[in-house]
Amino acid sequence: MAEPRFLTDFARDRTAAIAPLYAMALFGLIVIAGVGWDYSRMATMDSELQNAADQAALAAATQLTGVTGARERAQDAANNYFATAGSAWANETKLANDGDGRTVGGLNFEFFQSWNHTTDVPGPVATTDANARYVRVTVDGREAFYALTAIGGVISSGLIGARAVATLEAAACNVPPLMVCAPTGDPGWPRASDIGSAVDMREGPQDSTSFTPGNFDLLDIDYVNVSNNQQNLTLGLNSDLLGCTAAQLQTAPGRRTTQDRAINTRFGIYSGGSGRLNPEPNGDFRPAEVTRSDFIRSISRGNLANTPADICDDSTLGALIAPPESPTLPKQGFPLDDCQTFGLLACGSFGDGNWPANTYMNNIHGTTLTDDLIDQIDTDGNDRVTRFEVYNWERAVASRNAPRELARVPNQNGNGGTVYCSAPRPIEGTPVVPTATQKDRRIVTVAVVDCAGNTGRFDVNTFKFVDMFLLSPMATSGGVRELKAEIIGPARRADGGSGFQTFGRKKAVLVQ
Repeated sequence: MAEPRFLTDFARDRTAAIAPLYAMALFGLIVIAGVGWDYSRMATMDSELQNAADQAALAAATQLTGVTGARERAQDAANNYFATAGSAWANETKLANDGDGRTVGGLNFEFFQSWNHTTDVPGPVATTDANARYVRVTVDGREAFYALTAIGGVISSGLIGARAVATLEAAACNVPPLMVCAPTGDPGWPRASDIGSAVDMREGPQDSTSFTPGNFDLLDIDYVNVSNNQQNLTLGLNSDLLGCTAAQLQTAPGRRTTQDRAINTRFGIYSGGSGRLNPEPNGDFRPAEVTRSDFIRSISRGNLANTPADICDDSTLGALIAPPESPTLPKQGFPLDDCQTFGLLACGSFGDGNWPANTYMNNIHGTTLTDDLIDQIDTDGNDRVTRFEVYNWERAVASRNAPRELARVPNQNGNGGTVYCSAPRPIEGTPVVPTATQKDRRIVTVAVVDCAGNTGRFDVNTFKFVDMFLLSPMATSGGVRELKAEIIGPARRADGGSGFQTFGRKKAVLVQ
């Protein structure tokens, strides 16, 4: 029986043949398009959450300064500005539709003492505000319910979260590479009450023995604009022209007599031999205007009877020497605090600001501190005369820095002998006059470092930078090397302006 004609014609008809294929493929095309659309939503939401975690971690890290309340302030900084609805800087997600609103909140904080940047593994959990160096912020998971992927059988992204790790890195700028260990666990030192106190710093250990409060050492700083043969002489360079370091500082433990000799050039002391340093016209290794210290001048004469009374006025005569054991001469340099000199209070490295000012004034200027003289010297009006204030008073009038004869000691045989003179002014080199761009050479900016629990070489957590007034040069051989100084206060620019972001520049950086 022949097939009906319409069936044969239908089977042979080629018009609109693609329509059935589209009809059969439509479901698959919708699934593919939906998956692509919703995957894009998911990826974008992941970026939104990661951006929120990054910003929260960076905000929290800015508060990790080691002072009391640092961790609480870190959480407040992130929550109040970046994770609170209504904040002008709140992070939002426009793609999460889980009913929890647009603001990305629910931040969780973890604080660590260290972080291995190579393995990306955290160190010990922070136990105090002082040792909280790293913060990890985790954002609570958010969910996107898909618009089209549900056709394919999947209805949401599931919880997507994000986390980030940040820390506060500090660079040192325009400072000599010098540090002192703060009193253990005291990021607030020195305070206003410490201004005028003496610090008897000892050179840091050469090996891996523990650092202790009051120890000083060098920082591992290689300034790019300092020649190789001056890298170990940076304590004698013009500290206002050194530039900045890399962000993470390290200690550079070990005794280096070259740095000792370099810092002594600030006192006009230039050691002999092949390693001699010479004052340079550009400011390097030049002395301060007033270099008075316990070092004195020794002038040998063949006939003391014919030696003029004003022989000490000739600063070209004699050489700088440490004071002799005999005869006993009045001390010429600034002393430490009484408790450090005599052990009355056993105050150790950190003094209390009580120093024998009247004895010094009598030894040097033949007077005592009358009320009128205190009014001249005391620039901050607190009736407490500091050594730095006396130094500035001396420097202001040239006659106060006139050398004077201390003693004449005849030889045992003959008419000759030795004249000992004070040495308040440098013998060699043109003194550096402080300007708006150049600090006095007796002022040195020092990093106050957290040394607690550290040994040998370690990453430096710098609490702050302070200006100190150098009281005396350092011994360059034998014995315990000491750096004696008086606290002036927070480090300031040469023009007297704030040192904020001048000597220590801190920035929050992402670690993970």
